[in-house]
Amino acid sequence: MMFRALLSSIILAAVAVSAQAPESWQLVQVDRTGATKVLGKMPPTTFAPRISPNGRQVVFDALAQVWIADLDNLSSPRRLTGGFYPMWSGDGTRVLFIVGAGEQQQMFWMAADGSGQPELLVPDARAPESWSAAAQVMTYITLKGGTNYDVFAYSLRDRTSSLIAGRPDSAEMSSRLSPDGRWIAYESTEAGSRDIFVEPFPANGLRVRVTPGRRPVWSPDAKEIFFDRDDAQLYVVPITLGPSPTVGAPAPLPIKGFMQGGGRRMYDITPDGKHFLMLFR
Repeated sequence: MMFRALLSSIILAAVAVSAQAPESWQLVQVDRTGATKVLGKMPPTTFAPRISPNGRQVVFDALAQVWIADLDNLSSPRRLTGGFYPMWSGDGTRVLFIVGAGEQQQMFWMAADGSGQPELLVPDARAPESWSAAAQVMTYITLKGGTNYDVFAYSLRDRTSSLIAGRPDSAEMSSRLSPDGRWIAYESTEAGSRDIFVEPFPANGLRVRVTPGRRPVWSPDAKEIFFDRDDAQLYVVPITLGPSPTVGAPAPLPIKGFMQGGGRRMYDITPDGKHFLMLFR
């Protein structure tokens, strides 16, 4: 009953959005040279596609529904459940998602094959953001009025949450755990601009400002961070992790014109790090 009540609160918003939706968008595979391969059309208002850990499927939300599609057959997506902001679990067997609106948002997960019922994980969450299979930890954000976002970590081992990055009257968000689960990257507005920071996970007091930018994504070897700057251009910055991390000069990649989604990253990187999954009009 609780799940259904929360779900019903977002239907009217979805109907309003659908009235302004374009006919379709395209899901495109892009390599770092800018070479593209169109995978197919996506439903109107497709948001934040995320590729599965095995690289074969994509999960996304559209019109307040969570969908899963095979990358080689986007024309036949399967509806999983109602909700927003889906994300795969580290092993690809479950999908996390948000239900509700305003101050009533909660995070659930359920089996990716659609079996069973959704299970409540966090009663106060804005969106799931990243997963570390190595650390058995998932990060998510909360929103407490205006743009006061904070990053939390949720331990799958003991089912508890802890604050990772949060400062008064600023937005800490777009968190991404490194492949080995020992570092975390995120963006912060504490200085007025949007900057990307990296720090050890768990925190030990070390914190490195990487570059002005938004929505960071690690390369599979954790030697690079990809990001954007609200200009529909993808950038990359080299980084060497260790007791004293060093950061190189950020540089633009020949990838531009993709769709962006405010606080939510609208692209994803393939598990092998060779391609990006992006939406284009």
